[in-house]
Amino acid sequence: MLAGVITVAAARRRRRRVAGIAGVAAGTLGLALVLVLGLKRTASLPTTVDREAAPATKQRFVAAGNALASVTAENGEVQPLLTGQEWHAGERLHSDALPLALTGPDGTTIEVAPRSELQLVRVDVERWFRLARGAVSAHVTKLKAGERFVVATADAEVEVRGTRFQVTVVAPDEACGDGVVTRVAVSEGVVVVRSFGHEVRVEAGHHWPLGCAERTASPVGPVPERATVSAKRASAHASSVRGESAERVSPSTLATENDLFSAALKAGRAGDRREAVQLLDVLLARFPQSPLKQSAESARAKLSESIQPAR
Repeated sequence: MLAGVITVAAARRRRRRVAGIAGVAAGTLGLALVLVLGLKRTASLPTTVDREAAPATKQRFVAAGNALASVTAENGEVQPLLTGQEWHAGERLHSDALPLALTGPDGTTIEVAPRSELQLVRVDVERWFRLARGAVSAHVTKLKAGERFVVATADAEVEVRGTRFQVTVVAPDEACGDGVVTRVAVSEGVVVVRSFGHEVRVEAGHHWPLGCAERTASPVGPVPERATVSAKRASAHASSVRGESAERVSPSTLATENDLFSAALKAGRAGDRREAVQLLDVLLARFPQSPLKQSAESARAKLSESIQPAR
């Protein structure tokens, strides 16, 4: 009997030890799970914070120095542009009697000459400007892959890849560049000028069109858009710039039209509907006879409807 009692007591002690060990193991496992889940949640917090704190893709331009200018918004409202204020997409800037300086977050600087009109068409990875009158000088920092910097006028587009240059709108002169109103002077780097379906590289120390360097500093008022040109005139223009024969010249502007239309669609897909509308406006104004006109008008109507305030 005594042996049996001892055996039973020993078995009970073993069961208690096993139960205790199991309890400790379960508690340890539970604590480990809590720690793992907590660490995982903690690790995910910086991602959320970083996403919320990440800067927007917009590239803002801010008025610097002694700003004397006004801006006209898309709704026609005119307001002064004061030092430290931002210049927003869609606004047309009118400089006063003094030049106006603007700076971007990447170090790009723009100087708008007195009595000039410059519209900010798009401002994100692609920065598009439209010079209606006067002159604008820019020092563009080196662009990253996918970024663009374009200044459009009534008859040309000037695109850069990190350089110093000036674009001026002057009175047409048939003896210079076949009457184009755009003048380009490059002081550093290289720019590409597209006009009437032709593309020309202009390097530092050179001007466009050829033989018009003395006219780059004479800006005038707004010049009407010239959307089309005859094949004979376009051939003469290309010959004066590139020295090519008339048979090798194409007067097509389809490349530029496609460029504007693609940029508008890209902006729309990125959610920048107002900027997409601005680009389509440029396309329709510069090329009213474009084969893309119907598609551009349809896309513009849909985009405009989507940005109308709800009633």
